[in-house]
Amino acid sequence: MIHILFFIVQIFLMIVFSMMIVLLAFWSIGNFKNRVPFVTASNAVLKDISKALEVKDNSIVYDLGCGDGRILMYLSRLYPKAKYIGVENNIFPLLLARAESFLNYKKIGNKIEIINNDFFKQDLSNATHIFTYLYPNIMDKLLPKFEKEFKPGTRLVSLSFKFASKNPIEEIDLKRSKYKLGRKLYVYQF
Repeated sequence: MIHILFFIVQIFLMIVFSMMIVLLAFWSIGNFKNRVPFVTASNAVLKDISKALEVKDNSIVYDLGCGDGRILMYLSRLYPKAKYIGVENNIFPLLLARAESFLNYKKIGNKIEIINNDFFKQDLSNATHIFTYLYPNIMDKLLPKFEKEFKPGTRLVSLSFKFASKNPIEEIDLKRSKYKLGRKLYVYQF
């Protein structure tokens, strides 16, 4: 009997280990492919991001490289009448975001759409608000797209990274330790 129980435990551990290897592979491949690693914004800065974005009832909010979707989930609870679109093409965080959206369906309804797409290819012409947490080189590559597609008045809030050739209308110090990620917000108006 003990041998059978030991065998079952071994099989269970092998399955768990295999699943962890597959998830690690998805995470690694996605980070390499996308030029931007999957790093989540801290829950401690969600309130500041919300305040800086200035979402309204009729807003269409995009999160480019939305990761696990936590910013969209947070905003949808505060501003339930707005529409939220997350753009992600790394399979690991995409699955996390879709699972989180599914699990919170009763709280948030279907206000959040998680799109599997490269944000360089995503049409952003209907956006009123954009959130980014992307490296400066990616921000600078996106700037011509933003200037071409954004309607006048589109508000962009970037965590930690700013454009090299465009000045923010506001820089918000989040008063976080120099050892923590996400210490500043950069607010832009197009």
